[in-house]
Amino acid sequence: MKFLQPDQIAFWYKMSLQKSGYKELYAFARDFWKDMVRRGYHAIPPGFIARLMEKFMAIAEGEKLSDSAEFTLENEYLNKIFSAEGADRLEGIFLLSGADRNTSIAPGIFQQIIERLPSFRHEKIVFSDSDLENSFNIVNADSAGFDVDAVLENIYSKALSEFSRLEFRFYADDIFEIGHPDLFDRPVDRYFFRRMTRAMKGMLFWTRSVFTLREEGSWVVTRYGEPQTLPLGGYDELTNKGNIASLVLSELAFIDESMEFDLFDYKFIENQLTYYKRDSGAVFRIRRDIVIKVTLTEFFENERHLALLFAWCFNFSEKIIEVFVKDMVDVIIFLDGFKPSSLDDACGFFRHFLQEKDLSRRIRLVTGKENIDLKTLLRDNAQRWVFAEKYSETCSFVKTEFPQTDEFAALSNDDQEKVLGKMINDSIEKMVKNADRQI
Repeated sequence: MKFLQPDQIAFWYKMSLQKSGYKELYAFARDFWKDMVRRGYHAIPPGFIARLMEKFMAIAEGEKLSDSAEFTLENEYLNKIFSAEGADRLEGIFLLSGADRNTSIAPGIFQQIIERLPSFRHEKIVFSDSDLENSFNIVNADSAGFDVDAVLENIYSKALSEFSRLEFRFYADDIFEIGHPDLFDRPVDRYFFRRMTRAMKGMLFWTRSVFTLREEGSWVVTRYGEPQTLPLGGYDELTNKGNIASLVLSELAFIDESMEFDLFDYKFIENQLTYYKRDSGAVFRIRRDIVIKVTLTEFFENERHLALLFAWCFNFSEKIIEVFVKDMVDVIIFLDGFKPSSLDDACGFFRHFLQEKDLSRRIRLVTGKENIDLKTLLRDNAQRWVFAEKYSETCSFVKTEFPQTDEFAALSNDDQEKVLGKMINDSIEKMVKNADRQI
């Protein structure tokens, strides 16, 4: 393997930029290209980086040439990326575009996009970090026999072929990872997330049951209920007061975008717009505190098993919240017993995951090593349920034991997810049947 010399690197940088229509890149794009090169993406053209950023951020990333020719292969490759399934969900992600764009998180987002694309590669584009830096001190670069046009044509031809072969697309998990770059600072976090989400999807197939809730007894409503007035049933009448969601659609006909102040504006100011008014009534939301307690053993020293545990805990918690959707449900996941070496990292990731899912107020993770008294986390005026292997406190209790045996470990992924999914269903079914039981 022959490394390029600094003058050849400078020539590659300059000529590939010109091929993409740039005279020079601004510091933001140039520094990101250098960072990607240091990560091993030597053959990624700097002009491609700039054009990719400009598409998603809607700001110039370099000084353009006034008379550059179309680079057909690069255009074709960029068009394939932007038209790939799921790419539309990337546009505007994390305010990358618009007046409120956040450029500080952009490098992490673009890095994850590029990591998913077929790799740019060419046997001649290899150089060291020190030579890369030295190349920016060279004013008049010499090609030394280095044919940039031929290299670029080869790079993009291979990339286009690989793109088509893979039937490339951005999956839902890709969108989540790309949109949350700070959640995946370490490679182990990404591995844990992918193992966890894979298991979550598998269990989801077995937790599709629909549960019919009984009407709560009067003692449950009296002790744990909180009255709340909500819109119920259908439309009752028309009114001149309401929110935009209840606006009669025909009122939109009064909007005239050619006028600075139209009839819609006038009717809005004079409270003459018509809104639907819905029937309303009082409902009681039951306060329920749910504890999912797992006593850990050496079984979870295997990171794969740990990811499976957190997938089960998340699906279990989310399913309970879904079943008791009208209630005020808080879930506490309590992990006690043996402390696996990766537990702290896994817990840190899981808490951040809950926060990104906007569930950190509904689902809380606690470990026995934190020396937190579980009773202090439970509300005095809430119905308490505990899912665990055993529990001694006075509460509604459902025996639930996460399998930690060699036999369970030997099962295939599909069979493990089936066992855990059915366990979630069975446990919630027992809770539903006894939700109005007096303790």
